[in-house]
Amino acid sequence: MRIYPAIKVTDGAGVKLRRYIGTSYLRELDPFLLLDEFKSSDPEDYTAGFPEHPHRGFQTLTYMIRGRFKHRDSTGAEGVLEDGWLQWMNAGRGVIHSEMPLMKEGLLWGFQLWLNNPKEKKLSEPFYFNFRAREIVRAEGIRVLDLVGEPYRERGFYPLTYLHVELEEGKEYAIELPPENNTFIALSEGRLYLKGTEVKPESVAVFKGGVEVIALEKSVFLLGSAKPLGEPIARYGPFVMNTPEEIEEAIRDYREGLFSSR
Repeated sequence: MRIYPAIKVTDGAGVKLRRYIGTSYLRELDPFLLLDEFKSSDPEDYTAGFPEHPHRGFQTLTYMIRGRFKHRDSTGAEGVLEDGWLQWMNAGRGVIHSEMPLMKEGLLWGFQLWLNNPKEKKLSEPFYFNFRAREIVRAEGIRVLDLVGEPYRERGFYPLTYLHVELEEGKEYAIELPPENNTFIALSEGRLYLKGTEVKPESVAVFKGGVEVIALEKSVFLLGSAKPLGEPIARYGPFVMNTPEEIEEAIRDYREGLFSSR
């Protein structure tokens, strides 16, 4: 197991984020390309939002714990992301979208995860779904939400485990996963004990397979796990492909207006 710090970054039109995956410490964890947390009660940290920008070659899973954002994209899809809801977007062969806040004050808290597409799905048709997180465990001091959802189970490109876990001090949570899986725990709040090591807040632990964790204090974390694709990764900003030549093609196609349009 390895533990890496999250780093503070700004993205979009100046939204302040905490980045767990996609940093100089942890560039990616195949097939996970990026994991950002947005968490602030200061409107200046988020009201500028994420104006129109392109993507190609991967998927995004955006999870809203608190707050309201509106999604629009170049396929004509749109939707509102609210407390306890997720949006799953496949950029595929190319999409232009925006994510803008529908709130001017209050707490905004959520995460965005980037999932790499297999080579044969890099240029697939873009699509978009909204769905609610599903509570799968509620016991004394333990709450677990499933963040994958039925749309992904029906149309996802590979099996994925993605959970929101809340533990009171002293509580334990264990999950069995395939030993070949790449797994991460992104700890937003609290302290955890796992695999003989203390994990502190605003850090990400990465390891293979399943795990048993103990909360050293009240804790909130996301757990993600999937089998690595084992394919070459070429990335440039919002484009993730397999070769530098494909990245050049993505830039050219975007500039020539060839991404999905209304």
